[in-house]
Amino acid sequence: MRLLKAGLVLLGGALILISASSALALELPDLHVLSGEIYPATTVGEVAETEVGRLETELGEKITASTVKIEAELLELGSLGPALITLTGFIEPKSKTSCNTAGDAAGTILIPGEYHVVDTSTSPLTAALLILFKEAVFECNSGKLKLKLRGPWIVKLEKVTSGTDVTQYGLVSKCSGKGKQELKTYLNDEEATVKGVLTMNAGLGFETACENISKELVVASSKMLDFLF
Repeated sequence: MRLLKAGLVLLGGALILISASSALALELPDLHVLSGEIYPATTVGEVAETEVGRLETELGEKITASTVKIEAELLELGSLGPALITLTGFIEPKSKTSCNTAGDAAGTILIPGEYHVVDTSTSPLTAALLILFKEAVFECNSGKLKLKLRGPWIVKLEKVTSGTDVTQYGLVSKCSGKGKQELKTYLNDEEATVKGVLTMNAGLGFETACENISKELVVASSKMLDFLF
């Protein structure tokens, strides 16, 4: 009988702990199309001007782009999906030569990856896109120079309020200094702060890096979207 009582006490304690843990867990954001709409939803946004994109390391190594384009798909209700980053007019300033990813046209960089909608703060409530991708290799100066870029990349969401339907939203990426991304942390499902920064190897080993887009990139969606975060 004593063993039974002790077992029940332990079980009760375990249930309390599980309940407390669930209560403390941060509900992850999700993204969905409106009721009656059919998946997938596709989104695309692009900005263009001289040096609209600037990828720079903490030691001042930099590459510039004349256009930045981000495409994404939402295949089902959730918080993630495939993404594609396209940079054109990609120039390495020191050698004044164009760079490209293997098999792509001169000056063209293609980086396929996956986006996740994440919380960046609970007070005020804000969200971002966490973009994950495999190591990207840029060939510059006819392949004489190779640069390597690793993720993740955190991009701030603008023009989005939780629970409000949108067909457009903004993406903002700024550097606060050489190699210092302005937004470099997000919250996981336990409400713990997680660091996520770009790193680039320009020949001296991997250094922290940042991607600065000089103007807000406005993304248009093929379907009405609802962000919940």
